[in-house]
Amino acid sequence: MNLAPLWGAMLLPASLLCTTFAHSAEVPSLEDCLQKTSLVDDVHCNKQLSLQVASPEWQDQIIYFVLVDRFFDGDPSNNDQGAGEYGPQIDGHFSGGDIKGIIRQLDYIQNLGATALWTTPVVANMWWDPRVNYGGYHGYWARDFKAVDEHFGTLADYRLLSHQLHQRGMYLIQDVVVNHVGNFFSYVGGYDAQDPTRYFSLNTGAVPGSAPTQYPFSLNNINDPAHRAAAIYHWTPEIKDFSDRVQETTFQSGMLNDLNTENPVVRDALKDSYAFWIKETGVDAIRIDTVKYVEPDFYTDFLYGKEGLTAVAKSLGKDHFFSFGEVYSTSSPYGLEGEKKILQYLDQQDTRLIDGPIGFPLYKDIHRVFAGSAPTAYIAYRLKAQMEHYPNPHLAVNFIDNHDVERFLSGGSLDGFKQAYALMFTVPGLPTIYQGDEQGFSDARRALFGGGYKNEKDQFNTASDLYLFIQSLAKLRKSDLVFSRGDLNILASSENGPGILAYTRQYQGKKVFVVFNSSDNPTLLNQLATGFSAKETVKLLFAHNISGQFDTAADGTLTKLMPPRSIMVFEAEPLDEGKQVPESSASLTIDTPVATYVNQRSAHFEGKASRPSARLLAIVDGQVKNATEIVTDEQGSWSVDVPVNKYGEHKHTLEIYWPEQNLATETLVFTARYHLVDSQRRVKDKKGDDRGPDGKYRRPLHPTIGCQMDITEASVIVSGKYMEMTLAMCDVSALWDPPNHFDHVAFSIYFSIPNTKGATALPLLQANFPDKSGWNFAHIAYGWGNYIYLSDGASAAKEGQKISVAPGILVDKDKKTIRFQYDADLIGLPSWKGVKVYVTTWDKGGEGAYRGLTREPGMWTFGAPKPNSPLILDSLVISL
Repeated sequence: MNLAPLWGAMLLPASLLCTTFAHSAEVPSLEDCLQKTSLVDDVHCNKQLSLQVASPEWQDQIIYFVLVDRFFDGDPSNNDQGAGEYGPQIDGHFSGGDIKGIIRQLDYIQNLGATALWTTPVVANMWWDPRVNYGGYHGYWARDFKAVDEHFGTLADYRLLSHQLHQRGMYLIQDVVVNHVGNFFSYVGGYDAQDPTRYFSLNTGAVPGSAPTQYPFSLNNINDPAHRAAAIYHWTPEIKDFSDRVQETTFQSGMLNDLNTENPVVRDALKDSYAFWIKETGVDAIRIDTVKYVEPDFYTDFLYGKEGLTAVAKSLGKDHFFSFGEVYSTSSPYGLEGEKKILQYLDQQDTRLIDGPIGFPLYKDIHRVFAGSAPTAYIAYRLKAQMEHYPNPHLAVNFIDNHDVERFLSGGSLDGFKQAYALMFTVPGLPTIYQGDEQGFSDARRALFGGGYKNEKDQFNTASDLYLFIQSLAKLRKSDLVFSRGDLNILASSENGPGILAYTRQYQGKKVFVVFNSSDNPTLLNQLATGFSAKETVKLLFAHNISGQFDTAADGTLTKLMPPRSIMVFEAEPLDEGKQVPESSASLTIDTPVATYVNQRSAHFEGKASRPSARLLAIVDGQVKNATEIVTDEQGSWSVDVPVNKYGEHKHTLEIYWPEQNLATETLVFTARYHLVDSQRRVKDKKGDDRGPDGKYRRPLHPTIGCQMDITEASVIVSGKYMEMTLAMCDVSALWDPPNHFDHVAFSIYFSIPNTKGATALPLLQANFPDKSGWNFAHIAYGWGNYIYLSDGASAAKEGQKISVAPGILVDKDKKTIRFQYDADLIGLPSWKGVKVYVTTWDKGGEGAYRGLTREPGMWTFGAPKPNSPLILDSLVISL
């Protein structure tokens, strides 16, 4: 076997070369070293393999995250293990990606800018679970924590991956699971806590077996007295109440057998299992799955106890073995629920726990702002919270997409996606690139290689727009430690919707400014305080969707009309010798005192400019597109009436801008309360009619699915450009702790605008709009997603153009209502008059795919006589 193409040339020390020639019979080859059962005490092999390398400064790293089965197929011979588990184009089946495939694409990963590789678990898994009709291709259903799964390769392959990474100056991050194994047993028909043998059922159809193969995890049959006495598992059913701490830490999550992590035998076995990978393959860091389902003190023991992983790593020269963990908890806007949950598992003053969190609260607000239309103040608040509350915010692992969530581009725009990435690369924390982001993927688990899941050809295009964009951000981040180690200070943000977000990063005397306009329209950057002197000007380090002059005023402030979705990163540089920023004699003021306006359609403001006939813009809430043009009189006075009839109570901003002078007033903040209603509608819907168009559909069999998809009533109010629709449901649940606070229902809502031509096919639903008028835009909302798309570019198989608008969602579980709030201005709609609304329900998985329809219902699939029938369980029509 010729290994040179895979391993590349290696430079060995002269002493080792001499030893090799002098005692060739005694020194194992590189191939022999890779194949060894154990390398722990093998001096010669440890010299040949670059496995045990010193730890890096982790805050300076950039991570690339690989879903092994869906990345690249380097060895087709291991794809099909003959158990019906392989089906590259079938959801839930193995697709063919493996460790050799990753090795073959390391140039692709490194050239993108990544310095560390995190992969989904490569351990031996349950291959197929007939109870959920799904496979363990993802790696999180372990059957042996100390073996490589046959689909992914061998221990030798994994060693070679580690060696190749270290030869490149890169690092290997292993994904570890300590909470559970696969679904080898469950409780069917009930659960009796006093007698957990009742209702207990082994999953005898599981492939390749109904128990883990590794001791002591193989002791999984409660009906065997020895197994029960060993107490390796919590003999418990699925979590039904995520707010119940006992259920959260001891019950099964997702039907996966929950390990009894309080048991010292289990703790020792898990430490031994993952220490094996550090010793034998040189793993540099770990990402811990499902952290919050395990008691916190487990991690102190696992990482820092006797024979804990950090001690093992340190003995091998890895002094900063890094751990970060998945606590999947987000926060409401301006709330700290997610951070408080995460903090239970991070290092405390007197207790060592996990080094860094995965940044789920920030992830959620990034999506709210850049994929939706939320105020940029959401992100400003979240960044401040991260800096104030995390023990070391520079070790937070930030992300835009991963394998467990709906991708940004499934609901957000390309420019919004670029802004999200630019933010991730310029704030504290390790940026994480999820495979496929650099190729613009919108499906969460699509394969990158041709022939893999949802893919016809390889997608490793190093010249793609997003590959080059992310590559440029990686170069920016690596250009100066200010981005990975600097302090963060928020300078500006918008509380009223999309618009400006500005912050600085500062480290060892270096100061960099980062500015975004998250709006799809021009927005005024108004008097940003840079602190520049009269002899300094702007030096652009990075720019997107923006160009032209960037001159600061004599007082060091920067005023700039920022184009839609623009980004700029800059620092100060000296002006050419002899030059200085000129002072302006022009002036502009608002003279109207701050007031509160109640049920008034407009508010009146007056002020002065230093010149007559000056053309000014009155900008409300940063919306330059809707600005009112005004001209000063002979004395330079001006007056304007601006609309304030947005339903509810809102803080508004007013800025008067003088384009000719690039001069603006300070931002005036005022309050308006408006509760006048133009029209109302109410439509009743029969309870219990959630059975599909023909009345013969059956819901999925999972016990948490009830009548959450059954609409009982819809009520609508219209107030100016504002529309609010409240849906009363048979039931509202949040069993899976979704960030939008409801689950087991996905709303696909279609809007038909009068006197316009719309589309008829309802994308992905195997259905059409109920009349010939067609629909013009659609709103998709479920527990983990919320976005609007247009009919432009839509078809039966494809959603249309995304417009990065996320309507407001208010959930009242007690009243069993879900309320959606729409702003016509954000959608580009002149009025709600005559609009027809078609509301449909179905369900989606957390990654964003509609659940399937088969003749017989499954655990997560609907049943109907004709599988090509509409994916609509309940529906109603409202005419406004």
